[in-house]
Amino acid sequence: MKKHTFLIYGMLWLLLIASTFYQQMTDTKNYAQAIATRQAEMFFDHIVLLRHWNALHGGVYVPISDDTQPNPYQKLPERDLETKDGHKLTLINPAYMTPQIGEIEQGKTGIRFHITSRNPLRPENKPDSWELSALLAFTKGEASLSEAASIDGVPFYRYMAPLKIDNDCLKCHAQQGVKAGGYYGGLSISIPAGSIDEFVSARLRQLEFTHIGIALAGLVVLLVAFFTHQKMTRRLAKAKRHLQLAYMDVLTQLPNRRYYDFFVNREWKRAMRQGYPLSMIMIDIDYFKIYNDKMGHIQGDHCLQHVAKTMRRYFRRAGDLIARYGGEEFCVVAACDTDQIAQLAEILRKSVEDMQLPHPGSKISSFVTISLGAATVVPDETMEFEELLRRADQSLYLAKENGRNRVESYKV
Repeated sequence: MKKHTFLIYGMLWLLLIASTFYQQMTDTKNYAQAIATRQAEMFFDHIVLLRHWNALHGGVYVPISDDTQPNPYQKLPERDLETKDGHKLTLINPAYMTPQIGEIEQGKTGIRFHITSRNPLRPENKPDSWELSALLAFTKGEASLSEAASIDGVPFYRYMAPLKIDNDCLKCHAQQGVKAGGYYGGLSISIPAGSIDEFVSARLRQLEFTHIGIALAGLVVLLVAFFTHQKMTRRLAKAKRHLQLAYMDVLTQLPNRRYYDFFVNREWKRAMRQGYPLSMIMIDIDYFKIYNDKMGHIQGDHCLQHVAKTMRRYFRRAGDLIARYGGEEFCVVAACDTDQIAQLAEILRKSVEDMQLPHPGSKISSFVTISLGAATVVPDETMEFEELLRRADQSLYLAKENGRNRVESYKV
């Protein structure tokens, strides 16, 4: 694993953790809204039940006090009574009871109840902008409305649903043209966001710590994997270097005789199975002993390196091999026919000659040259690989006999 790969994996891991954290944070906030909505629904159902109980009893008489004055909108002859012992009572109907319960609840928990309509009898029942939008939504078929909104700059979770009109409502609202069984106005319930957001904040902190822990744990695992991979890579590279030393000629950087033996054995069996021709070129640097004697062994090594580098350029296929056979000799093995191997041999000969590497001891040229012997066979079970080697070696001998710096092919 390279450093940039590790960085990419690390960034992807952090991106995954961040996306899951964002998703769970969003879900938690939505869950808070759902909790508030469910709580508001329960309050709404409770208030409606109390209103129903009140209506079933035709209202409830309570003592008149500074907090509870007679309902001016309830035009009933029996609205106010006086007991035998002089206590004055007034009739509390569902509509009058609701805001009183709301005032008590707000004083204890901060939760607000507000009964309202688009055309309220009481001025204090006038809807605010959010309640008005909810009332308009009810006319379009919405069953309820729930969302986060502010009241006088204070955040609340707000809920509102319409109120059903019963016969008791007609005592005050008959003049407004409403009918029993329908819906008129609604009851809004506003729950302080702080009471639920505290829970949400604690949950978000827990999520944050959890995701940070998971992110760090994942990065640690990636780091361990990175360093483990680096260690294994170094070991593999070391093993590869050792393997290359075992199969590579250090001077020319060509495969050595050991790899040559392995390669030709494999290719010979493959050619025999599939029935295609296998060719060989034996190569020898002309008058190399004289070159060494005149130029010295260091220059001789340089000469071998230049020749190897020049010829290596023409070998790219996996089925072709050029190897140092020994001393100043090189060997080529390729899966091709007689004409193709002869063309390749000529290309190699000319490429070495075109180097124009001076050779002061050569008897045929002012520059370093090579002689090449080529041979081709189609392997079968009656033949050993040594036969191909023998033919290529005979061709090389013939090239030397015929003047060197030339290619000779084996003639059957």
